[in-house]
Amino acid sequence: MKKYALLAATAALTAVSTGASAAYVSNVQSLAGDFAISGFADGTPLTYDVALTGLSGSLSLAAGPSGSYTVSVGPGLAGGTGYAEATFFAGPGGTVSRTISSNVQVFSGDLNVSGLTPGVYPFMFGTGAILAPITFGFSGSYDGATTMGVLGLLNGLLGTSFSDPTGAGTVAITGTITDTSVTMSITETASGWDGAGALLLAADIGAFAVPYLTSNPTATQAQVTAAYFSNSNLSRDIIDGEFAMRNIAVTAVPEPASLALLGLGLAGLGVMRRRKQAA
Repeated sequence: MKKYALLAATAALTAVSTGASAAYVSNVQSLAGDFAISGFADGTPLTYDVALTGLSGSLSLAAGPSGSYTVSVGPGLAGGTGYAEATFFAGPGGTVSRTISSNVQVFSGDLNVSGLTPGVYPFMFGTGAILAPITFGFSGSYDGATTMGVLGLLNGLLGTSFSDPTGAGTVAITGTITDTSVTMSITETASGWDGAGALLLAADIGAFAVPYLTSNPTATQAQVTAAYFSNSNLSRDIIDGEFAMRNIAVTAVPEPASLALLGLGLAGLGVMRRRKQAA
């Protein structure tokens, strides 16, 4: 009996550890609307709000159990090329667009979520499918590393100079979903890096610095920051604009250690069931 139980456990481990179907894939078929991010320049940059309004399109969000993952971004179900674009009204300014034709790794490490049941959550905005507002709330933590390519993209967009790809932190999100909007209040902590809210603040200050330095070419960074917070005519503390995405997929693949633990758990359940039947 012990021999058969061991064989069953080994088989379960092997099957789960090599199964490509273990990936959790979120797909954006096509989604467009307006965005506004605020509250990052009020003295608490790690607490801020995000509002997506005027939404139209569809997407499906996949949530997996807590574990170690490798996360990548690539083309969605339609294959070929994915596309994303954002036009900024206030904040960094200008239009940023990106196309992607193959999977690009963006993160590797531990992801832990609580308050969100693993599964696939489909949404269709602007169709009347969401009849009443849906409230939600969940929290999570992360500890891992992004890629140098992502750091380069952030540095280019925000004018920052990040060189260390590692970081950890927590995030808590509460919000409401309607037929044409998603609003969220976000509270985070960060260790080893500044956090997403601090990046938003850096981007807003950087956008302000461009015209300010034209008139004050010898100003230091401290002087630029002081002028940003003291300028009463500045629409600071908001980054807003329009966005559009189509055929984008975010894939989270459990790393071998997480798969092995999952397989071991399944094998253990099988052994317990066998013992119960034998009794």
